[in-house]
Amino acid sequence: MNASDALIKTLISNGAEVVFANPGTSEMHLVAAIDSHPEIRPVLGLFEGVVSGAADGYARMSGKSAVNLLHLGPGLGNSFANIHNANKALSPMVNVVGDHATYHLKYNAPLTSDLDNLAKSVSDWVGRSNSVDDLCDLGNEAWQNANAFPGQISTLIVPADCAWGDFKGDIPQPLETIKPSAIDHSLISESIEILKLDGSILFIGGKFLDESCLKLAAEISSATGCRIVTDTFISRIRRGAGLPIIEQVPYFAEMAEEFLTNTAGVVFIGTSVPVSFFAYPDKKSYLLPTETKIINLCSPNQDGHDALNALSAESGSSSINQDLIQSSIIDIPTSGILDTSSFGPLLAGLMPENAIVSDESATSSLFVTSHTLSAKPHDWLALTGGSIGQGLPLAVGAAIAKPDRPVITLHGDGGAMYTIQALWTQARENLNITNIIFANNSYEILKIELDRVGAVQTGERAESMLSLENPKINWPQLSKSMGVPSYAPTSIEEFTKIFTQCIKESGPSLIVVSL
Repeated sequence: MNASDALIKTLISNGAEVVFANPGTSEMHLVAAIDSHPEIRPVLGLFEGVVSGAADGYARMSGKSAVNLLHLGPGLGNSFANIHNANKALSPMVNVVGDHATYHLKYNAPLTSDLDNLAKSVSDWVGRSNSVDDLCDLGNEAWQNANAFPGQISTLIVPADCAWGDFKGDIPQPLETIKPSAIDHSLISESIEILKLDGSILFIGGKFLDESCLKLAAEISSATGCRIVTDTFISRIRRGAGLPIIEQVPYFAEMAEEFLTNTAGVVFIGTSVPVSFFAYPDKKSYLLPTETKIINLCSPNQDGHDALNALSAESGSSSINQDLIQSSIIDIPTSGILDTSSFGPLLAGLMPENAIVSDESATSSLFVTSHTLSAKPHDWLALTGGSIGQGLPLAVGAAIAKPDRPVITLHGDGGAMYTIQALWTQARENLNITNIIFANNSYEILKIELDRVGAVQTGERAESMLSLENPKINWPQLSKSMGVPSYAPTSIEEFTKIFTQCIKESGPSLIVVSL
């Protein structure tokens, strides 16, 4: 049996269903092996950042790893930013990276690089095959480590001769799944006492923002009076009308510091102490008051469901105060100009139940995010690692993981250009994704940050590095060139008609909202 075929069989036996790929010469035997196995779906990305971003979206919605097929060090390097985002999202991911044949590396061919150290800088587990004999065992290890709770990045380096050689052994059995570790139950009573303090917070995050966790958190809040809070950027959260309300720490440091003022105590589940996204002159990095009492009840790799169940039982509550339940949106605009004041409530009113939202709206989130809390129940995926260019490929993976659910992308125009090739994959795979591009023709967030970091007074040359005005991006032409229909509504009536149509169609679409 060809070693590549054996590796693909090993990954399939572990549960692999999708390969996101941008292969090269060193991976051709793996490409051929995938062709022989209809159990696994190959999805081509025209840039490696699309590949890794799609794998992240797939993992967030399916709960397990996809496989990425990448070409040597430069291919892994091109995928780096969205692997970083996936790592911060605690998404399981298996990168299979081809390398030169073992005997060819000494010649330092043009594509030779320090692949092992590059992989280590963005992976939790790295393995390098040395022969056909270890390839399948390493494949098993890569899958086990990637899918260890709550999710890790595994990178398996496969030299070309290890992939094309003859494998004579048996396909190994999958390794045991690594489950969440136990919490310290002796901290439960103390945690409840902390949560009963005035101004206390139950701070939940990581993998513990699904509907069941939010309801348990709301029961605890109803009994103790604590606030329920989560991080600014989350991997996936269930939100919408009829669900428990959870507050998010604001992005800007000074707003976050005010948000957390007078916090007497915090119990953390699945996440850690909030800090400022960046350092700023004369502003704090550590955002909680220094006197705040802290209990780290559950780390991201521990059993947060057990922690919340134990807290709820200890609190003695089994009901939820109605003031903790999100109300439905009432005032939905029906006519007028499509602008920053009308768009948020309009989208909230139009979003279908069970939609999946891939959010990289940047500054536009200020007039979207709060309104959509009142939309029908949906899943919201955010930019966890802060590296822009995630939103479009993340939507690809989410749509492949959940083909029966509509996906909505909310994206700033600057970030969308980082991985615009994702539109081509959306069209090729006929994915039900409605991409909304907020076009303000600038890196607007950087204009804000330029002032906030206390930079010296600037002029036209500095402003030119933050502007997308010259030339303006022609979004309709760009989108249509990759097979995605594009629209540019200017009124509420136009947007309502177009969005309603797009969300029902099987394939992708793009709507430009000019600001």
